[in-house]
Amino acid sequence: MQRILVGMMGVGVSLLNLGATPIVPSYDTFGPLPAATFGGSGIPNHAVAVSTYSGVILALTAHQRYFNPTVSNNGAGDFYAVAGGDVYSVPPMPVYGRWNFGFYIKNDSSTIYVVDLLYDSDPGAGTDASQHGILRQRLMGNTLLQDSWNLGMNFLYTPAIWMTGFLTPPSYGSFNPNVGGEYTFALILRDSNLVELDRAAIRVNVRLPDAGGTTGLLFFGLLGLIGLRRTAK
Repeated sequence: MQRILVGMMGVGVSLLNLGATPIVPSYDTFGPLPAATFGGSGIPNHAVAVSTYSGVILALTAHQRYFNPTVSNNGAGDFYAVAGGDVYSVPPMPVYGRWNFGFYIKNDSSTIYVVDLLYDSDPGAGTDASQHGILRQRLMGNTLLQDSWNLGMNFLYTPAIWMTGFLTPPSYGSFNPNVGGEYTFALILRDSNLVELDRAAIRVNVRLPDAGGTTGLLFFGLLGLIGLRRTAK
């Protein structure tokens, strides 16, 4: 976390700027992003929701954590993961989910922007953007930020100033990895007046392990058909 925020200038968080509407998948392209490592090695970068704006790249993905069950996707911003705590970490991390979300932010211009990272801990469908956790920071020119995080990480639920970025936890509270549901994430690019310029967003649909087989596949197939859309820019 600290290495990501070095050199940033903080800006205050106002949830009024987030709006009161659910986050749905949004992107310009969905597919490989070869330049992205998401802060690690071996993290899949073949299914990434990417939006571009005047020299800025915003990108989000979801992937399995270590050797947990593979995270699939419908090719349109919806990802499908399995509920349960991560037992493959050393030591095991049962409060972590079996999947991570990864973000990639690159500003190749000299313009300074503000970027919001929104994350959802509420397993209910259609969580309002205003109820998401938010990390807001100033995005300096010629900057690259990327990492892979788990919703079970403690820092995501503690109000704090991280280096020079501002963090407000989600209103729902901490993440429960053993619950199935829907989780949404967004990167929102803003100008100096906090007017939204562009966004990338994804949705992670999590099923319980015993919901597998034909019934589970049919359920997620229907979700995929419903999710074949992207919001207008």
